[in-house]
Amino acid sequence: AANEGDKIALMAFDITAKMLGFAIANTITITSPSHVFLFGGLANAGYVLLEPTQKYMNQFLLQNFKDTVNIQLSSVHEKYAAILGASAIAWNSLN
Repeated sequence: AANEGDKIALMAFDITAKMLGFAIANTITITSPSHVFLFGGLANAGYVLLEPTQKYMNQFLLQNFKDTVNIQLSSVHEKYAAILGASAIAWNSLN
């Protein structure tokens, strides 16, 4: 419905993007990543969620982090996410 311009659906995505952007901005302050990847059901919404989330994230970020982090949609298939995440943790602990 949001992709078709439904005002209520767009408003719901905007509210979600604002809360998600705030949470991501807080996380960036602690972890300093170069990228943030959205995954799962929310990521399936695509750019209708991605663009406003990026906007709100930049609005809430501390000045020294502005324009340093990109939000992208994950290309990892859902059934592989848990094993890839666990593998990355194990790999990083060895290095």
